[in-house]
Amino acid sequence: MSDVSIAPERKIRSVNRALDLLEIMQRAAPAGVRVIDVATSLGVDVDTASDLLSTLLSQGYASRMPDRSYTLGVRSLRLAVGWVDSLVQRAAAPMERISDRCGETVYLLQLVGLEAVTLARRPSGRRASIDVEIGPSFPLWATAAGRALLGGLPPVQIPALLPPEPYPSFTTRTKTTWIELSVAMTEGRRSGIHAEEGEIDLGLSCYAIPLLHSERQHKLALAVSFESQRPASDRGSIERALRREWYELAG
Repeated sequence: MSDVSIAPERKIRSVNRALDLLEIMQRAAPAGVRVIDVATSLGVDVDTASDLLSTLLSQGYASRMPDRSYTLGVRSLRLAVGWVDSLVQRAAAPMERISDRCGETVYLLQLVGLEAVTLARRPSGRRASIDVEIGPSFPLWATAAGRALLGGLPPVQIPALLPPEPYPSFTTRTKTTWIELSVAMTEGRRSGIHAEEGEIDLGLSCYAIPLLHSERQHKLALAVSFESQRPASDRGSIERALRREWYELAG
């Protein structure tokens, strides 16, 4: 009799702790929380805190940061409306300038765990408004936005965000080794623009820049995706708009 009554109580307690943990990560965002911090805040032992984080991680509600702390996951972003809105507001002006200069849709992406996650898009058109759309997410090694995000991290943190070599390939053009990825990131840092040519889809290309700002805990990127067959004049217009914004943000 007692076992039957205790089980539901334990389940309810676990659910309450998981919800409290989501609140803790949301308040801390964009910074991460450590296992020991979670244990202290929830009044539980470290093993219990670790188990809670592992469960949220496996379900996509938490993600691990490069410093091995934890923050909200992709599925949690849909619940963190205030946080996402603040990021979109910060990126709104650069997104509008780029879109108006090149006449293309501009995407805002954030580093969440091991992926580049889309937060919003600004369609082309002078009177267009920014649409907040959580997802889709993209691999860091195979995309321009992913490499722009990785490029903003200390080099020692990057390997923890990548799969074992060879990295999974999506097309014959996907970069699958650290050497290839490192060369691409170095060129992106040098030129200001990270480029992707048919690495996710042979028919698509993408240019991206890191969104530089004073709050370094946010890892954000702006990207423009387009058909690979677009003429050189269109590519040049996109590249100039992104590079101009990168120079202005860096300056």
